Amino acid sequence: MKKVLSVLTLGMILCLMLGTCPALADFRVTEAREAVLPDGVHRLTLPAGMIVSSPKPEETDLKGVFRREPDLEMLVFAWDAQGSTVEGLAEALTENGREAQVREIAGERFLVYQDADPADGAPCVGYSYLFDGWLIEIDFFYGSQDAANLTRDIMETFH
Repeated sequence: MKKVLSVLTLGMILCLMLGTCPALADFRVTEAREAVLPDGVHRLTLPAGMIVSSPKPEETDLKGVFRREPDLEMLVFAWDAQGSTVEGLAEALTENGREAQVREIAGERFLVYQDADPADGAPCVGYSYLFDGWLIEIDFFYGSQDAANLTRDIMETFH
């Protein structure tokens, strides 16, 4: 019986971490925990205090919503890469006047770009990588220097 409960608890936690259980309420991470990214292979460690929310059912490309109140929101998307490369995406963004570059994190090549939320002007840093035909995008919207530093700390846990 304990094994069944453990499996159900683990399943619920994974479901919440991936943002695939729209009927369930928000979940606060009480201690650092790994979140599996939409490619099913890579992971990030969420720090204690992050709140995991489920995307709305109509947000089919949005796979995870994570926030630390009051100044950080992390959105995770999965898009059909349609033959894109991180270098090509970085070049296209740069040609359109946006700051973008390619960086390596834990052996994976990432498009890293700066942006701002059109709704409130909050600064954003985005990280995108390609895996098995998918573009996995991790966007951080932050409202303080501490939150900006936390985005780097979270991305350094990528594996």
